Amino acid sequence: MFARQFLVLIVSLSVALAHPLAFHKQARDTVPGIQTREIASEFQALFDGNQQFRTSIASSQQPNLLKVLTDEGQEPPFMFLGCSDSRVSEGTVFSAKPGTLFSQRNIANQFHHTDANTHSVYSYAIAELKVKHVIIMGHYGCGGVAAAIATPPKAPIDAANGAVQNWIAPIREIFATSTRPEIVELRERIKGQEEVEEPEPQEPGFRALVEENVKAGVRAMVADSVLSNHYAALAGNGTEGIKGRSVEGPLSDVFVHGLVYDIENGEIRDLGISVGPPGKPIPELPFPKVNSTASVEPINNAVGHVATTSTTTEHSAREACIQGCKAKRGLFSSH
Repeated sequence: MFARQFLVLIVSLSVALAHPLAFHKQARDTVPGIQTREIASEFQALFDGNQQFRTSIASSQQPNLLKVLTDEGQEPPFMFLGCSDSRVSEGTVFSAKPGTLFSQRNIANQFHHTDANTHSVYSYAIAELKVKHVIIMGHYGCGGVAAAIATPPKAPIDAANGAVQNWIAPIREIFATSTRPEIVELRERIKGQEEVEEPEPQEPGFRALVEENVKAGVRAMVADSVLSNHYAALAGNGTEGIKGRSVEGPLSDVFVHGLVYDIENGEIRDLGISVGPPGKPIPELPFPKVNSTASVEPINNAVGHVATTSTTTEHSAREACIQGCKAKRGLFSSH
């Protein structure tokens, strides 16, 4: 009799424990509950930061800034292309208010017309938001640039590594072909090494490659049809390339600048390679020039006016102008 009652009790208990509510209570009281508390604590810093942000806006000279931006829309003066590195957030390093920077970030701040994401941001910034300045900013110690110097992982590699290696391939090409002395010296020094490690942030060749990668981005952006058509229209050589824009009014002058950020001290420097519309003077930037400006040659742009550095000779500036004018005549005559 006792054995039968005990068996019934066991069966009843098993049924009760099998109920979804019992499983839910067990799950809530064990490991998942601990994980939930850990995740919440990780988000606490973000929550606190958001509260501080709201307080700072409310107590600023523009307490209604967010409402104004909501009602009137954005008119940012800058488009920013930077690296995805968490140490290089543009809103932080510029201490910029909302509505200042129309931004896009990727690994190693690259610009390629085949990258639909970056290209659409850049196109919208120029055609619709009418930004005046486009900034491409690299940073010393960039992991993407460092990986382009190091030996690539040996096959087989997983999908994640494959995606990164494909993305940084253009930087590997810059490293392999650049004639800049610092890069050549580093390239020769590591030649023949079976396993090349990522360089230290202070390595001159690494820093030079960071700068040359920014320069490559500026060159590619200025050569892109979006900006070349814009410059052609500004020069009065037809508007075929800019038809269909929803924003009315005169076209804005657009200048492209190359900057570099030092993650070690927070300083931003100007590479001195700015480009602007034909015949328009390049605005002087308040940022100090990089120490290696003499090694960063000004970009010989085919469609815009080129900024020259103090090391550029009168002859080289004149030659750049001549070549640019020839290219512009060829470009404009095709419209």
